[in-house]
Amino acid sequence: MAKLARRRISRMLGASCLAASLAVPVGMGTAAAASADAPTQATAAGPLDPPDPPPQQEEQQPPEPQPEEEQPPQEEQPQEEQPPQEEQQPPEEQPQEQQPQEEQPPQEEQQPEEQPQEEQQEQQDGQQKFVTPQQQQQVKQQAAKAPEQVKAELNAVLAEALKVINSPTASADDKEIYGYIVADISTTLNAIDSPDTSPEDKATYTKFLQGITGALKAAQDPTKSTAERIVYRDIADDLAWWVTQMQSPNITAAEKAELKAQVEVLSDAMIALANPKGPPKPPVEQKKIEKGVKKTLGALKSMQNPNTKPKDAKDQAQIKQIIDTNSKALVTVQNPDASEQQRKDAQKTVDSLDSATQNAQYKEFLQEVKRLGAPAACVNSIQDRTNEAGWPEGSLWGLSASSCEDTVAAGADDGSKWSPVFDCVANKPFSECVATIPKD
Repeated sequence: MAKLARRRISRMLGASCLAASLAVPVGMGTAAAASADAPTQATAAGPLDPPDPPPQQEEQQPPEPQPEEEQPPQEEQPQEEQPPQEEQQPPEEQPQEQQPQEEQPPQEEQQPEEQPQEEQQEQQDGQQKFVTPQQQQQVKQQAAKAPEQVKAELNAVLAEALKVINSPTASADDKEIYGYIVADISTTLNAIDSPDTSPEDKATYTKFLQGITGALKAAQDPTKSTAERIVYRDIADDLAWWVTQMQSPNITAAEKAELKAQVEVLSDAMIALANPKGPPKPPVEQKKIEKGVKKTLGALKSMQNPNTKPKDAKDQAQIKQIIDTNSKALVTVQNPDASEQQRKDAQKTVDSLDSATQNAQYKEFLQEVKRLGAPAACVNSIQDRTNEAGWPEGSLWGLSASSCEDTVAAGADDGSKWSPVFDCVANKPFSECVATIPKD
């Protein structure tokens, strides 16, 4: 997924609602303007009929030799003007008919296209965050009062983040994302400093700040490749967003507890990556953990997005369990205090998530979906959910999307060895369909 547009769920939905609310007034205003122009044109064309009297005067004046020479131009002017006026009437009517036709399609087309425009505005808003000296001084003062266990590293990574925001050569992508990260850090520091925040919440927010700081530290490490730094930057961005979601007054106590449990484990994984207790992991294994954290954060977002969240309670429970299992594995695999068997089991889970889209059975399944003529939206849904939650549960989650309905119906009637899978997803929660996957 392109990261230039932040794709935050709350902002994305807000942008969509704003686009929907603005689309109709704009169209109505344009149509009104078009209808207002139409009578004006008709009125301008109407009064041009009276020039008939001048020809009568012209017939009386021919006996005078001199006026005849002067008047013919006058006679020709009305005669020449009248035909164009009469000929212009049809063209004037055509624009009147064409204007609503030309304006209506853009209204229909702009409704889905408004979102990218809103996302572009969102990017501009992100770039405006913490650009003034006052704003930057404020967040520095907040960081100076941060909890001791995070203060030193937080101040260091914050200074680097502000350098990116102030740099004339930094990419728009970096400016936008770092702007949001600093804003979320500021919000979280305010919550930690507030007397209204419970000691338990302060401890949770502090732990999340440690995870964000660990991700930023890696994102700013010049020894890492550009691709690696982008991964860590985006992880910091996601963690920063989740901690602000927990502070929302609209979140229920149950939702807050659930988010806390899930994001806290992922923060632990980032803390362990940034400050390993045991021997450093081989680069290949470390990259698996990095990608695993990012993928699992993506699964969390998809679970919060009403457009991708499973509709059935059984399916929701299964995906939550998978997210929990993957999150804990990402921590255990780095824990030197865990038993060897625990680390082996955790490594197996991390490996499975990392290689999900390379699984031979998954590739065969995806090929079957494409053979059935699945639209791009359906294929993308399957690929994205597989990437986030693995094979086969993530793949079946993706197949349950509304964009795959026709494909599921076609597959159920196709009679291939995959038909039982499609038939099951069409009639049952997808969490009950793993057993229908062909064994060979």
